[in-house]
Amino acid sequence: MNILERCAQDCRENPGVVVFPDSLDCRVLTAAARLKEEGLAEPVLVQSPFAIRDKIRRSSLPSMGMAVVDHTNPALHRKNAQTYFALRQEKGKPVSMEDAERSMACPLAASAMMVRRGEVEVGVCGNLSSTADVLRAGLAVLPRKQGIKTISSFFLMISPDGERQFIFADCAVVPEPSAEILADIAIASAGMARTLLAEEPRVALLSFSTKGSAKHPRTAMVREAVELVTQRAPDIVIDGELQFDAASLPEVAALKAPGSVLMGQANVFVFPSLEAGNIGYKLVERLAGFRAIGPFLQGFDGGWHDLSRGCSAQDIYNVAVIGLCLRRGQMPQ
Repeated sequence: MNILERCAQDCRENPGVVVFPDSLDCRVLTAAARLKEEGLAEPVLVQSPFAIRDKIRRSSLPSMGMAVVDHTNPALHRKNAQTYFALRQEKGKPVSMEDAERSMACPLAASAMMVRRGEVEVGVCGNLSSTADVLRAGLAVLPRKQGIKTISSFFLMISPDGERQFIFADCAVVPEPSAEILADIAIASAGMARTLLAEEPRVALLSFSTKGSAKHPRTAMVREAVELVTQRAPDIVIDGELQFDAASLPEVAALKAPGSVLMGQANVFVFPSLEAGNIGYKLVERLAGFRAIGPFLQGFDGGWHDLSRGCSAQDIYNVAVIGLCLRRGQMPQ
């Protein structure tokens, strides 16, 4: 079975709970109905029940008895605002109660609160909201994972034959990472690889240079990031700076980087910038026929994931199912 099938099997045996803040969307309603029909998850739609009912009726979609939470309900809104008010006090960045109430009037923020309180396992959004708004809600409400300061993202890349799976990071969040941020992305991505790929991560920090073949501040930054990861997480097998061919092809690695611990067999590729990562995953997806699933956000202590606004119902379904496995931290074998 491939990763998605294994995740679906796990969810079928232990159904999860997924919240959808951007629920006034036929794509979400279709994906949510499928999750419920297949017994993989209980979807929670955050919006006015009347608006949801009207959307389902006009779209001729099955309601499937899905749970709907009205984030404007006075009691829930007050509870969320009080929690947010207290969180800001703890961070030393206090706000007025009026500001807290305004912040929590958003479906994204209310859904993030559900993730924080453990009422749901995963939040999946971004089909209608911008990435900036999704990140803002998560940053305002959710704690970070221990030891990780940076919120970043990754795509799960699956070859056309389903035989090869890779992690590509960061392709959606951090435009120009520093060495410290790149190290954070590498460590977080290695953790995701352990969960999803069911194998030890072999992390390549990519560049336009291999082992000093070019001298430039950008290549020096990548080498510094490798050193930081080695200091912070010595158990991670990592190397850089490496060009993509030296990281992914043993025969090229033997020529360009004969001493590389990866030996051209990386399964986690960390790009030096968002520009490179976004272009890279789309090239592999469109020209090599790989399936790109994601992006998945990483760094939050809670399941909170963004979608492309051009996503399909299938994409939403995939992110929800795999997001549940990521939240649980293990994959069925």
